[in-house]
Amino acid sequence: MNNINFDPIDLTQALVRCPSVTPSDNGALDIVENHLTYLGFRCTRLPFSKTNYDNVDNLFTSIGSTGKNLAFAGHTDVVPPGNESSWKYPPFSATIDGDKLYGRGSEDMKSNIACFISATNDFINKHGKDFNGQISFIITGDEEKEAVNGTIKIMEWAKKNNITFNHCIVGEPTSNKQVGDKIKIGRRGSINFFLTVKGVQGHTANYQRAENPTHHLINMLQKIISTPLDSGNEYFLPSSIQIPTFDIGNSAANVIPETARATINIRFNNKHTGESLMKWMQQHIDDIFRPLENASCTFTCDQIGESFLTKPGELTQLMTKSIAEVTGQNIKPELATDGGTSDARFIKDYCEIAELGIRNQTLHQVDEFVYLSDIKELTKIYFRIIENYFKKDQ
Repeated sequence: MNNINFDPIDLTQALVRCPSVTPSDNGALDIVENHLTYLGFRCTRLPFSKTNYDNVDNLFTSIGSTGKNLAFAGHTDVVPPGNESSWKYPPFSATIDGDKLYGRGSEDMKSNIACFISATNDFINKHGKDFNGQISFIITGDEEKEAVNGTIKIMEWAKKNNITFNHCIVGEPTSNKQVGDKIKIGRRGSINFFLTVKGVQGHTANYQRAENPTHHLINMLQKIISTPLDSGNEYFLPSSIQIPTFDIGNSAANVIPETARATINIRFNNKHTGESLMKWMQQHIDDIFRPLENASCTFTCDQIGESFLTKPGELTQLMTKSIAEVTGQNIKPELATDGGTSDARFIKDYCEIAELGIRNQTLHQVDEFVYLSDIKELTKIYFRIIENYFKKDQ
């Protein structure tokens, strides 16, 4: 229980100094557990494993036994720093320079975890441990990679142990120009298609005796990207089709290759499902390749998540009210669904959920940083949310 310090900036530094690149933890969960144990939380470590995947440690903590349960969800794992010599400061040094705190994971999302812990400490110090409610922390070490031994299994474990949640805030960096100006109420789905087109290899001078798979693949991809999937809706941007890889693997300029490959990534809104997009992909293949005798196309797919939307309700209204009270500027947060995937996709089936955190500006970049003033502001907003949630605003 040494080094218990609830200042959100100091706590952010302590967490960033743990090089917790997935699946390693290197002390990050210990810091969270020690601080919450000090406050009286019941803490349970949850190491999970799955064949062919990394073993990962996780943490579930809670305080209170009756009343509404407000959960906070986050991850202590981070992506690799890349070329460390490109960083202004060592990526796990948590160096403060002027008004910025640098380090891998400072924005995504250790500062957000630190802010909620600090806000919880302020709330308990002011209102005591008997506040007629429950606060839970769902903290995983498996968000940045496959996410198979993290939040999804924590939620299954909680259900088996009859632990229920009323609302959950995910501390991803959601804000845009200032803290509190954007709340995520859903996320787009993501699916990858890995295409392989097989033709007939031959000499480029004797093209009539060959079948160039590259031409057919290009033709199909052109048709796919030339027609938008949709135009979006009230809460979602139009679905995005991107071609991140195109590979022939042919080093000879006078040889028609036998195979050509490409990858398609689709970030899709709630007008689609993974299943409907698989049928859409197969239809494009049939349209191009069914008439051909000497060329064929097969695909495999990897779906990261379905799209989902939590319609604005009690939680978003309370968060909006709290943000306005703290900022004094009557900010009306944008309710958005943009960005990548998050662990909210695993929690949405258990309770109403929304995401709110620090400004989204440098996550996964070299010289990732957060503004010190943003850490202080987010802590105040989280504190006000907790007060309003448990009706301690009088």
